[in-house]
Amino acid sequence: VPSPHKNSFLFIRGIFYFMVKVDFKESLDKGVFFGFVPHRFEMKQFPEFNNFPYNVLFMRYGIRDGKRVSGSATYEPEFWTYKKEGDLSSMRYHNIYGGDSYLTIVYDEKEKKYVGEKFVGGKSVGSAYGVEDWNMFFMHLTALGLSQGEQCEFKGIA
Repeated sequence: VPSPHKNSFLFIRGIFYFMVKVDFKESLDKGVFFGFVPHRFEMKQFPEFNNFPYNVLFMRYGIRDGKRVSGSATYEPEFWTYKKEGDLSSMRYHNIYGGDSYLTIVYDEKEKKYVGEKFVGGKSVGSAYGVEDWNMFFMHLTALGLSQGEQCEFKGIA
């Protein structure tokens, strides 16, 4: 939704709204976070995993050694951590680039809601909560971007 403020957008979702001020070049120089929506598992032989993502991507643009770069970290499932307790199912995801970084994702089948929390260096760096909306939940979770000390891959950009 266009906002009356220059370089701003107003996002409205239900009764909640927030405004994001946008200046792309300035944001790129400071470091920009992006949110991503992962693909769901679709496994007929293991339907318990179908409420979980194939993987989860976190990314940030910024400046490194005077050059613009993008950094990204991908988290993949640790299937052996899957737990089902009543209506709650959970699974842990590890950072493919190593280090002590992981995610926990919990899905409540009765309430149709997700809770996700990201840990770097054994400490929580953020979390997200979402009801019935896969896309919005993962946009908020992955908008956490990269954190200090998180292993990632850097690529130069023009």
